[in-house]
Amino acid sequence: MPGKPGSRAPYRSNIRARQAANTRRAVLEAAAELFTTRGYAATSVDAIAEAARVSRSTVFTAAGGKPWLLKTAYDEAIVGDDRPESLAERPASRAMQSLTDGAGIVAAYAAILAGAVARVSALYHVVRMASDADPDVAALWQDIQRQRRAGAEQIVALLVAAGALPEHLDADRAADVITVYNDPGIYHHLVGTRGWTHEAFQEWLARALARELLD
Repeated sequence: MPGKPGSRAPYRSNIRARQAANTRRAVLEAAAELFTTRGYAATSVDAIAEAARVSRSTVFTAAGGKPWLLKTAYDEAIVGDDRPESLAERPASRAMQSLTDGAGIVAAYAAILAGAVARVSALYHVVRMASDADPDVAALWQDIQRQRRAGAEQIVALLVAAGALPEHLDADRAADVITVYNDPGIYHHLVGTRGWTHEAFQEWLARALARELLD
């Protein structure tokens, strides 16, 4: 018995949605790879299209221009996927937010931070290098710095609530300290340039944060 008119439309719509998502993912992955290997200025939309095996117009319709691609690739690298939840909304962060002792908070934060900067450090370097020459990238760079500060202030709030900050360290100064250590450029230098392992970096980060932020 034939189905009702239009009964197969949702199925076709789902296929199109998956195809669009796959195309968007291919474009983003190609852009991120080229940005980190060639640099932002040296990567053209045509090169992204070729690497993603799509047309130039598809890059714009499926994803966006170069500034959008760089920002989106950076945002997704921070959390590790394209789900809409921020880093603070992820399970590891929620578990950290439930802790009530300073040492536990700092150790959990070091693990979360090490994972995030490992994923994003190469793109962070791209943004930093391109920010002087491109106004769109400069705006992204400033937004990233605001996000880093906001993230530091969230960790300080947890430490204050736990009564873990030493008397000589106020909340504003503590956020300054964290903003130094949550710079992905440190990971890029120590792991990417100097050859540290990820595990060595995370252990060092945990020790450094505990030394700076706790009694």
